[in-house]
Amino acid sequence: MTAPISTPTGAPWAPARETQSGAVIPLTEVVEILQAGKYWVLASLLAFLLLGIAYIWVKTPHYATDATIQLERQKSLLGQNSPEMLWWGGQPQSSAEMEIIRSRGVIGAVVRQLNLDIVVRPRYFPVVGAAIARHSGRPGVPGEAPLGFRRYAWRGERIRVDRLSVPVEMEGQMMTLVTGAQGAYRLLDKDGNELLGGRVGLPARAELDGGGAVEIFVSELKAYPGTQFRLAKLPFDDVVHRLRKQLRLRETDRQSGIIQIALGGADAQRTADILNAIVQAYVRQNVERQSEEAAKMLEFVNSQLPALKAQVDTAEAALKDYRTRSGGAGVDLTIEAQAVLARLAEVDKQISLLNLERSELRQRYTDQHPLVVSLQDKLRSLEQTRASIEGQIKQMPDTEWQSVRLVRDVKVATALYTELLNKGQELKVSRAGTIGNVRIVDPAVVPRRPAAPNPGLVLAVCLFLGLVVGVGYVFLRRMLRRTLGSPDVLEQALGLPIYSTIPHSRAQQKLARSLSQQARREGELMILSKAAPQDSAVEGLRSLRTSLQFASLDSSNKVIAIHGPTPALGKSFLSVNLAYLLAETGKKVLLVDGDMRKGHLQEACSVSREPGLSECLAGSVPLADAIKPLDGGKLDLLATGTLPPNPSELLMHDRFGKLLAEASQRYDHIIIDCPPVLNLADAVAIGRQAGANFMVVRAGVSTLDDVRFAVGRLAQNRIKLDGLLFNDLSANGARRAYSVYYGTEYSAARS
Repeated sequence: MTAPISTPTGAPWAPARETQSGAVIPLTEVVEILQAGKYWVLASLLAFLLLGIAYIWVKTPHYATDATIQLERQKSLLGQNSPEMLWWGGQPQSSAEMEIIRSRGVIGAVVRQLNLDIVVRPRYFPVVGAAIARHSGRPGVPGEAPLGFRRYAWRGERIRVDRLSVPVEMEGQMMTLVTGAQGAYRLLDKDGNELLGGRVGLPARAELDGGGAVEIFVSELKAYPGTQFRLAKLPFDDVVHRLRKQLRLRETDRQSGIIQIALGGADAQRTADILNAIVQAYVRQNVERQSEEAAKMLEFVNSQLPALKAQVDTAEAALKDYRTRSGGAGVDLTIEAQAVLARLAEVDKQISLLNLERSELRQRYTDQHPLVVSLQDKLRSLEQTRASIEGQIKQMPDTEWQSVRLVRDVKVATALYTELLNKGQELKVSRAGTIGNVRIVDPAVVPRRPAAPNPGLVLAVCLFLGLVVGVGYVFLRRMLRRTLGSPDVLEQALGLPIYSTIPHSRAQQKLARSLSQQARREGELMILSKAAPQDSAVEGLRSLRTSLQFASLDSSNKVIAIHGPTPALGKSFLSVNLAYLLAETGKKVLLVDGDMRKGHLQEACSVSREPGLSECLAGSVPLADAIKPLDGGKLDLLATGTLPPNPSELLMHDRFGKLLAEASQRYDHIIIDCPPVLNLADAVAIGRQAGANFMVVRAGVSTLDDVRFAVGRLAQNRIKLDGLLFNDLSANGARRAYSVYYGTEYSAARS
């Protein structure tokens, strides 16, 4: 017998093909898998979306702010430009200044100024307490705690601790401050032992038994009595190190001298205050450094002035003595001699100034430093120039040469002395009004919105993860699932024909829910074939009806047994609907509920269970009295009757065969809804009496092993299985389009 159901040529779906690279899943199959698991994907998306919303709501916001400073060119204290500026191409050393900003000197001053080593925060309810406090109430307006949770802060609580001092061994230990009435409080150690009691606005101190003392000054406290706060005195170096790591510095453009400083934190106002304090501390130390350099240079200049004054006096005395001895002769110089003298005086002046600058640099650097080496090269060049000029002077007459030398000494000494005297006055003014070479371009401002978490990004990532996890789970479940998804596998594995494929029916789901309702009329049929005759599942059953009419020609009797490997495969659904469709053709049909363990066909037909099959087999009730007519006598039902303790013995009795023989004389078709084949002998006893046996397989529920074992069990008992009925096939994707098209055309043809 050939299978009546086959895949038509050009159908929009086909089984996967094997290639050399392995199994290839067509795109239509992928779409089908996704549509079948769409609720899992939607559930995953919803779950991750809710997780993302919860994360955004619970996560403590992180605020970021930045400030910008400019490093200006540093003027030399002796010349026009500092040697450092000349060496580095006239640009400020931004990398060195960024390290100064990050130094312990600057950061440590800010930590002391703002008491950053004192950590104090309200004690919130675990996980969600901080979020509740953040999203409700107003700052500084405490909210009353729920009953039983007074120790937790809920909203608006505030505390300010200006001073906290503990012994070194207690640094980093978390202590608890418990509020009391009228500004009172108690301070507890990490073990809950009371350290001291105090009041807001008054310093409190307590001596410890092991030595040392605890001091605290609380300047502000707003909370209901019983509310707890966590506080600790952190090691100073740890706070400095952590703040240094949190700072982010960068130069906006190379050699621009513009430095951007960024900082993040959980408190927007405090983060801006900390960054502004760092910038102010850096500017202050820069001014102090410039002032200190001016003071040192002034001291150096003042130390050189007496020697230079002596040189002036000596040179003037020598010139005066020479004039006296020469009687004024040889003092007047020619124009050529005056020009040479002016050049020589200028060179000597430059040499003297460079010597002073070299002396200044040697106070900070060694002779091998590039700046010192550069000055020495300039000195050697000037000395060579001076030697050349002195060679010209020596060629002059002796009297004129002596005059030039003495006048040169007086001019150089006087010019150098005057220069240093003026520099001394400038240094005094510079020291008094030092402004440094740093300018604050943009101070830090309080950020209005948190930098993290970013709601849009978090939700996008959560939706992406939800989609990946959902789709991954659907495909993994499909890969690991051993249940059957299509009838093709059964045909290839068992070689049995598929008599019909019954699509999944939503109308049947609604009908099944209505079976639980008690307000039904007696004898009312609650079956799909009557309630929704145009449903696609009913069309599949009509196809089965047609196939059975041809198959019954070769049957030994009129009994059709509907089997199933396991429960909950839809045997009863197929049996009652097939019986009704056969009765619609004018045939006399008897529907028998052969599952005398858990049979329930009487519920769909709205009749009583007793009397039924068990009473007939026991001989207490004749067949005619046990049969219940349905739908005005169109269809007859033989229910299970009273559920017996030994259904197998009753079915194996000769009375069962005689009962079927008697029914065959009165009916054209006898359809028996059998109990499950596996682990029960009831189905075998029924199958021996049937002229046609069919096995129901349910998509997504039955496994190939179950079907194979059930088929083998029937074969061992010499029961021929005529074919398979594939039930509850998911009609989605391409198959949905095919089934809708086929159902529409078929319905149109019938009408």
